[in-house]
Amino acid sequence: MRERMTPMERMGAVLMGQKPDRVPVNPFILGFAAKVCNLPIGDLYADAKKSFRAQVLCAEMYGYDATPMYGYASYGAWEFGGKIGMPYEAGQSAPYVIKHPVETPEDVDKLEVPDPKNAGSIPISMGVGKLCYENRMPVIFQCGEILTTSAMVAEPARILSWMIRKPEVVHKLHKKIAEYFVAVADYFTSTFGADKCMAFTGGPVESNKLINPNQFATFVYPYMKEVHSKVLGMGVNVVLEHPCSDQNKNLPYYKMLREELGWRGKYIWVFGPETPLEKQIEIFGNHDIIMGNVDPPSFQFKDFEEIVALCKDNIERGIKNPSGYILGVGCELPPLAPPINVYAMMKAAREYGSYQ
Repeated sequence: MRERMTPMERMGAVLMGQKPDRVPVNPFILGFAAKVCNLPIGDLYADAKKSFRAQVLCAEMYGYDATPMYGYASYGAWEFGGKIGMPYEAGQSAPYVIKHPVETPEDVDKLEVPDPKNAGSIPISMGVGKLCYENRMPVIFQCGEILTTSAMVAEPARILSWMIRKPEVVHKLHKKIAEYFVAVADYFTSTFGADKCMAFTGGPVESNKLINPNQFATFVYPYMKEVHSKVLGMGVNVVLEHPCSDQNKNLPYYKMLREELGWRGKYIWVFGPETPLEKQIEIFGNHDIIMGNVDPPSFQFKDFEEIVALCKDNIERGIKNPSGYILGVGCELPPLAPPINVYAMMKAAREYGSYQ
């Protein structure tokens, strides 16, 4: 098909509840952008200018509709005083924790809520944000999820154990993390204006492979609601929410979140491939955008024709969402995916995603 919109116009149309020329494509690309630009993946996370440039060039090369962002799953450890490593070695695809700042319950008592202006990766994220702002792109800041971040601050096995044996310690830590996330949101919105910002939240530790829905209700939901309410109250209109991995048993709480927030703002839901698009449309379709959740490992291990077929199936199911649909990946696209498989997404969107 002949495209009649620019990527910004296409994504803007979906956010405004209008139909674009074709479904937008957001491949959830970070480390892959460094790969195709012949850049060490570590530079993508350590250097704001290189990160922005690689992401822009990758999007231009393929023609997809996403804009640069900065974030990673191990977020929180560095920001609260721990130590991380940048992914410069073979086999590494994102920053990883070297030292968790919390090892004992007493460490939680002594833990101070960091000032976002100089907390860990925030200066790098702010650098990417400034370049986005200067180029009239949305500024995306990371402000969740609570449990995944606490697992990076205190180590996953430790925090899961404390949820059973020392729940009061977990609540104490989560209160501090929630306060920090609100401070981050305030820093970005006061710098760029809330209408120019998009919040990004998501985390795998909330998955039902690690916790049950009762634990989600106790240790995640109250803090998630607090942060989201305050971020929306600042005037942020768009939240990119990524419940990573299998969170099907948590769906009632995500639904309750939107109901108790009065369906304020526009959410873009990026569930893992474990959650059917039909279920997402049933729950969120009258208000929110669904970002289609093609299986991430498939992009690395399946061939071009198989990826086109997977994307075609996702388009045919997701395009039915009344409040808008984006063709995307159920988590970050693997950095080692064959470059041709990203083109497979674009080919599928152009051939099967037209609204005409």
